[in-house]
Amino acid sequence: MPSTLLLLILLSFSAPALAIYKCESGGKTTYSDTPCHNASSNMKEIAVTTPSSDTKAAQQKLAQDKKELQRLEARRHKEEAATERERQSRFKAHEAKKKKCENLALRSKWAKEDAAHAPIKKEARAKRKALRAAEKQHLECGH
Repeated sequence: MPSTLLLLILLSFSAPALAIYKCESGGKTTYSDTPCHNASSNMKEIAVTTPSSDTKAAQQKLAQDKKELQRLEARRHKEEAATERERQSRFKAHEAKKKKCENLALRSKWAKEDAAHAPIKKEARAKRKALRAAEKQHLECGH
């Protein structure tokens, strides 16, 4: 934004020539950038030119500022793209972990159900399997 404002300011100063009108009417002298309104007034046009070295310097500065603006915009776009890639990577990792945790929770639930309905002979083994499934879920997901 500041570079754009600077660019607009520099463009406004790069006008090569301006006209100033000197109007004399009724003993009064006025200066304006528009022609005199009263036809009976004495009007003189005064040409004001800016030195060519100032114009040339302003044009060179403008060209430098444009290059700098393009460089900064390219850098900003590159940083935005990198940020977006990082955001997408984190989102994918989050979704993968969420899916894994849901899978572990389901396996833990099923192991508990199997332990609750296991025959007496296999009950100890089923409870151990359910306990391990719950521990794995807690280790991976924290709940």
